Amino acid sequence: MLYTVVSEYDIFFSKSRARNYMNVAGGKLEYIGSGKNKKIVGLFSTDPAMYLKNDYQPGKRIKK
Repeated sequence: MLYTVVSEYDIFFSKSRARNYMNVAGGKLEYIGSGKNKKIVGLFSTDPAMYLKNDYQPGKRIKK
C-alpha cells in the first residue's frame, strides 16, 4: 500500500489519458468527463480531513 499524493496512474504504467483538474478549497480535484458528466478520479490536498469528505470520493459526480 502506498501513501502518497501522487496518482497511482503516475506510479504504475498505464495508457496515457487526458487529465482535467479543478481547484477546490484546500486542494485540487482530478476528474474525467465534461459538462455535467464530470466524475472524480483523484484528490490532491495536504489536509487529511479532505480525503474523508464524501463530496471528494473517487467515482462521485461533480455537481458544478
